[in-house]
Parts: sequence; structure tokens; C-alpha cells
Amino acid sequence: MIGTRPVCTPPNKPELRSAIKESLNAMSERHRHESSEQLRDQITNSDLYRSAMTILAYASLPTEVSLDPLITQALSSDKVVCIPSVDWEQKLMHAVRIRSLDNDLQIGRYGLRSPSTRCDPVPDDQISIALIPGLGFDPSGRRLGRGAGFYDRWIESRLRSDTPLSLVGVCFDEQLVGRIPTDPHDQPMDMVVTPTRILTR
Repeated sequence: MIGTRPVCTPPNKPELRSAIKESLNAMSERHRHESSEQLRDQITNSDLYRSAMTILAYASLPTEVSLDPLITQALSSDKVVCIPSVDWEQKLMHAVRIRSLDNDLQIGRYGLRSPSTRCDPVPDDQISIALIPGLGFDPSGRRLGRGAGFYDRWIESRLRSDTPLSLVGVCFDEQLVGRIPTDPHDQPMDMVVTPTRILTR
């Protein structure tokens, strides 16, 4: 196990999800905020980020690493920033461009921050870095999602393109476990970035 608050890896995904959620709920707001700032620095100081023109990020849940600091910096650097727009009926997501966190996000289904309908879609093959959230990751890039499969389906579709894409899992150190159980449809990350380390597959 890697992380400051060890989570013993249970034998199946539901139990592992429960264990990681418990660890996340125990984190203080200050720790989340400081860790999110540190993770922003980890990513924005990388050559991968500096060379990217179009980035897929996400509007974080309360217990997730917040990418808001990174999004703000990317927008000020004139990068194209996209976040997922979710079709709940079709269980699909696609990327749309945001130009402002304050003006382009609204509270949508389940109380989640979602892009406004006025946001323009961005072709998937234009995205060169995808910053992917998850409940857990392991050092080999395996990802544990929340069970809906939106990111796995998007990644599978995006990888059919010939244009390069770097898949970057982002998480707190507390979300790293020794090994994530996987199914055939689960898509691995190229690297996992935490506030204190970068793990490359």
C-alpha cells in the first residue's frame, strides 16, 4: 500500500470502493485543498503539460482532488480546457470546452457541477492529455472508477484515433493501493499523479 493513510486492499471492487470512500471522507478540507494545490504543481511543471494545447479535465466532487486550480492556470495560459458532458440516458460522455469556471458550470443531475449547454463540443482527437479521476489507482496504472463506466467507454472510443493521447490518473496519495482488481473493459492509465509523486506505467 502507498499513501499516508493505508487502505488494505479488499478482494473485490465493491469492498475496495467502500474502504477508499471511508478514507476520503476522513480527510480534512485543509488537507484536500493543500493536496490539490500540490497536484496542480506536479502536473503544470511537467513537460507533458507544457506541450499540450488541449486538455480534458473534470469538475471535481467534494471528496476528489480539485482540478480547479489547474483549470484556472491552464485557462490563463491560453490552453483549451475541456470537461466531460454526460449523456445519462445513453451512458456516454463527450468533451466540451469551458472558458470560465464561474460562468460555464452549473449544478446538474445529482447535484454535480456540469458544463452549461452553451459550451461547445471539442472533437476527441484534439485532446492530447486526459486528466482522469477515480476512486483508486495502483502503481501500474490500473484504475478503480465509481462503477458507471463513462470514462472507460470514452477512452476506448478515443484510442481508436491515430492522434496521441496521454491518460493521466489523478488522486490523493490516500487513494493509491497495492493492486486494483480489473475487468476486461477497464482502461489503464499511462501515468498516475498524486500530490507527492508521479508513477509511470
